[in-house]
Amino acid sequence: MDAPPAPAPLRLVRVRSRAALETFVELPYRLHADTAHWVPPLRRDQRTLLDRLRHPFHEHAQVEYFLALRGKHPVGRIAAIENFRHNQVHDEKIGFFGFLDAEDDAEVFALLLRGSEAWCRERGLTALRGPCSFSTNEECGLLVENHHCDPMVMMPYHLPHYQARLEACGYGKAEDLLCFWIVWEKVPDRIQRLADGAQRRLERLGHTVSIRTLDPKRWDAEVDLVKRLYNKAWEKNWGFVPLTDAEMDFLARELRPIVDPNLVLFVEVDGEPAAMTIALPDYNQVLKLMDGRLGPAQLALALWMRRRIHRMRLMMMGVLPEFRGRGLEVMMYRDLGHGAAARGIKACEFSWILERNTPMIHQAVAFGCREYRRYRLYEKALSPA
Repeated sequence: MDAPPAPAPLRLVRVRSRAALETFVELPYRLHADTAHWVPPLRRDQRTLLDRLRHPFHEHAQVEYFLALRGKHPVGRIAAIENFRHNQVHDEKIGFFGFLDAEDDAEVFALLLRGSEAWCRERGLTALRGPCSFSTNEECGLLVENHHCDPMVMMPYHLPHYQARLEACGYGKAEDLLCFWIVWEKVPDRIQRLADGAQRRLERLGHTVSIRTLDPKRWDAEVDLVKRLYNKAWEKNWGFVPLTDAEMDFLARELRPIVDPNLVLFVEVDGEPAAMTIALPDYNQVLKLMDGRLGPAQLALALWMRRRIHRMRLMMMGVLPEFRGRGLEVMMYRDLGHGAAARGIKACEFSWILERNTPMIHQAVAFGCREYRRYRLYEKALSPA
């Protein structure tokens, strides 16, 4: 009997051509073709995200894309990232990895991670953290708990073997990102009472409180307001990096087609911007049916499906430091709940909340939410080159 053929050699290559970049983009669509809960992103969005000339993240970062090939067959991918802005803000010298996708093969994962580690060492970086694609302002974290349902909009999905492969390569937990879930028919009476009471207390103290929804006719001004509130309200959070003007403008353009103005709230106290919350209808319910494409048939399907979206993701709820402790969060939750119910939305994911952010976790529980999903950022110290 003839001996089985030797396996093709495994090698790591840097993406240096348009064709190789297209292979990098396409790989997860092949790897996850039979993954029940993976939601294929639009290919055009992925190409833009990875384009160093088009996506503004690349203005303050250096990124290297790698492909793992067995013979000529792509079996894995990863991006190694030096985010200059993160390291400046946090006074660190760490690298990040993102866009990690691979066959369930220990050798492939080890090769991808070793290549990223070597790239970081060459740049004098002392640790590698991830996954982040590209930063905490975008998709981040590895799914480590509850693989049995689809991810929400702008949240990743990973098969269980990713966790085992990462940990086998020496990566340990840096921080967990928690997701909370609630189902409602209407705003709970207790929340309504708490919010109304908090608002009355402020008014009795002589403050004026106004809560309004986003005004699409003032889009540019509203985007500027979001940027100011976001960068100030989140600036002390672990791992947070302020968005640049270019990044905020880019993100606003990307999200504009799916933003529901009734799910974006701004709070003013005595005429001063004090807080905001942003929820997005879960357009993953639409993307799940589109196979990553946006041709005429997919566009018609998206327009038909968008009115049938029945859940949302609460992705931001922030209060400026000087206005905290006054009940603004519960007021926003009350009004957001009314807006969601009017749109026919019956369920909401709060995501994500840092594991160390106990005040926000307590608020989510107080609002009636339960923790149901967990993502993890991993980290590994790097020895000097």
